[in-house]
Amino acid sequence: MQEISARDYRVLRQISSLSWLGLRHQGRGLGTEMRAAGLHLAFAGLGAAEATSGAFDDNAPSLRVSEKLGYEPDGIERLAKNGQVTTTRRLRLSRARWEKSDRIPVSITGLQPCLPLFGLQEHDEP
Repeated sequence: MQEISARDYRVLRQISSLSWLGLRHQGRGLGTEMRAAGLHLAFAGLGAAEATSGAFDDNAPSLRVSEKLGYEPDGIERLAKNGQVTTTRRLRLSRARWEKSDRIPVSITGLQPCLPLFGLQEHDEP
């Protein structure tokens, strides 16, 4: 599962990404490809300025995917998980850093008619 979401996108141009991949599918590059596709949609298709994400401290595979895609550390957040305190590492990827990174080839088709669903119009700059 790959998700991107945003609040006040037309103003902030910031998305948040969330990924989940079953254990039996991990370690084959699928998580990296999923996240790369979501980032391509955000930056190339929707004109995002930045992307945020995060992962629990003990989720090394997720943190590694973010690192491979160019995300940088953006602090921590303490959360309650199953009645215990846990720490999430916040991550941020700027448009400039995304543009400079090696990227997995991704293409977008049929986005224009969907732009209103993202609060955008055809003439909005990507």
